[in-house]
This record gives sequence, structure tokens and C-alpha cells, in this order.
Amino acid sequence: MLHPRRASPVLAAMLIACFVLVSGQAALAIEHVTMKRDGRERLLVGKVEVEAADGGILLLGVDGQLWPIPKEELVSRKSDDTPFAPLAAADLAAATLKDLPDGFRVHSTKHYLIIYNTSNVYAEWVGALYERLYSAFYTFWTHRGIELKDPEFPLVAVVFDSQSSYAAFSRHELGEGSLSIIGYYSLQTNRVVMYDLTGSQNDSVTGGKQAAAKINQILSRPEAERNVATIVHEATHQLVHNSGFQQRFADIPFWVSEGLAIYFETPDLASAKGWRNIGGVNRVNLLNFRQSLNEIPAGKLMESMLDDSRFRDPKQASAAYGQSWALVYFLMKTRGDKFAVYLKELSQLTPLVAEGNEERLKLFTKHLGDDTSKLEADFMRYMRTVR
Repeated sequence: MLHPRRASPVLAAMLIACFVLVSGQAALAIEHVTMKRDGRERLLVGKVEVEAADGGILLLGVDGQLWPIPKEELVSRKSDDTPFAPLAAADLAAATLKDLPDGFRVHSTKHYLIIYNTSNVYAEWVGALYERLYSAFYTFWTHRGIELKDPEFPLVAVVFDSQSSYAAFSRHELGEGSLSIIGYYSLQTNRVVMYDLTGSQNDSVTGGKQAAAKINQILSRPEAERNVATIVHEATHQLVHNSGFQQRFADIPFWVSEGLAIYFETPDLASAKGWRNIGGVNRVNLLNFRQSLNEIPAGKLMESMLDDSRFRDPKQASAAYGQSWALVYFLMKTRGDKFAVYLKELSQLTPLVAEGNEERLKLFTKHLGDDTSKLEADFMRYMRTVR
């Protein structure tokens, strides 16, 4: 369930209190930026999304990558009158392939580029799974009054043939976590990265009408459910950040972003169309929530939920994820309209602008009520009825 949202040294340095949100014609112009990081110069082409008062910038590349560039890493920048235009799907695929080892191929769907070096059958299965999730995600929020935009870029998912090759590639983003994290969405690259969950069992899967059914059979086993849930969870993060639902690098409370992704993550492998499990009871996180109840002092729920560090602490992560799912589940089921308005306001937060816990709580109570003690009591009472 983890994804690289923790602040890197570069990102931490770029969290700013004073900024200029670039808009109008300036935001449409192409910028040619040279940055120097780790002793290496890199030329980037894109548009400036946010400009810090000290001269640092947040640059959106034509390939969808988002670059926080502190002033001290900025070598040069110049703009021209060429309008900003995202890379076409074929060009984005080619650019992604340059970042990967040899041997990767491309499977295209309506909204996704599946870049893979595993079997064609598995790549097609991932593409179909993600297209179903895409349709369900947009339908779900449209019916709840939240207007989403179409992604500006094709959505990229990179699929490695093995856990070991995935871990070797991902180590620069995940560190030692690459050995235990099944897949992740990168806010910086805008890609989901994972590996083939069928492993050696995929050797017996051949093409034809029965291929997807065979993969579903392998991945529907109880021991595989959490693995599939993870790649759905990460794809949900990608949809959230490409639909206008949340801004990449905005300071969204972790309980919101993670709770929403868990709300969508339960896989629905039995249906060829649709996605029937959105909002279903997540058994794993219901258990995690119940086991964590003694860790929440009475009246301290919201104070605890505002602490993002709990999600990064291995000793507290299971409890934090369980509680985030439970709170999102409760709010969706009992205060859906108010929660939707709260989520709309979160979507307006500016990237790289830090929000303190006081500001976070103020925004929450603005839409969901000042009496957090009553809210907590209602929450605990409701969750005792969930089975």
C-alpha cells in the first residue's frame, strides 16, 4: 500500500510558504530547463506549475513527470512561444522505454500504456483490469457530484517479469522497501510500477480466450488477494492524481489519500465488466482497525489521524491504514455529501505548500462539523456494527 509520498530531501526543501501559482499565458508556454542534481545535468522540457518566491520551480514535463527543482539546482531556464502539449501515446511509450532496461514492450489500451517484459497475456490482463477500474472510478465520483477531468497524459504502468528485476529497478525510489513492496505509484514519474504476480505459474498461461480466466484463477486464491489489492490500490492513486481529484505533491492528509485508495482496492476478478466491490468491507483493514482501538485515546481520533508519520512507521502502519480506511468508510456511508464537498476543497490545494495540522483540522471541521468528539463517538458506534 505504500507509495513514494514521503518527502525526499529535495521535496522537503521545496515545501514553501511563499509561492507564485503560474497561470494564464505563462502556464501555457514551453520552458527549457537545465537542472543539476547529484553531479549530473539534465535538460527538461515542460511547463512551470508553481514558482517559489526564492526562484525554485515545480516543472511538469511533456512526459508527465513532475520535477521539484530548488533554486540551487536550477542551472538555466528559457521559454518560447510554443504551446505546452503532452507527448502523444507513442512518444510517451518511447520516452518511458528509454528509462528501462532492454527487452520491454508496449501494450496500449484506451487510457493506459502497459510497458512490460513479462508475457503478452499478463500485460493484456493488467490493461483490462485497469480499464475496468478507470471506468468504475469515474462513474463512482460522477454520481457523487464530483466532476473529474480526463487525464492529461496516457496512464503508464510498468510491469517487470520478476520480483528481483523489479526490486533492482525500484531501489532508487524505494530503498530497501523495494524488496517488500509489491507495487507503487510514483508522484514524480506519474507511473505505477509492479511485477508479474503470477510468477512462474504464468509459464502455463497461453493466449486465447481462456488466458484471462486462467490468470484470474491464479490470482483469486486467498493468498494472492492482498497482492492484487495492492496493484489496484496504486492504480487508484494514479487515477486520483490524474483526474483533478488531488494535485500531485499537494499536502493531502495521508488518512484521506490512503483511506480512499483502500476504499477502491478490493479486487473484483469475477466480473468481466464493471467493478462491484467499491465501498465493500475491507476485511484486512477492518481487522487492523479493530486491533488498533486500544491505541487511540478517547477523544483523540482526529489528532491521531492528522499525523502522517504513523503511515511511515512500520510499527504503526497497519493501524494507521486500518483507521484511515475505517474513517473514509464511515464518512462515505454516513456523511457522503459533506465528505464530497470536503474532498472538492482538498483538490484545490496547491502543490508543495505545507499545511499544518491546525489548518488541516480547520478545513475538516468546516465541512464535517466542529464537534469532533461527537463525530468520534458516532464513528466508533457505527464501526462496531460493520461486519
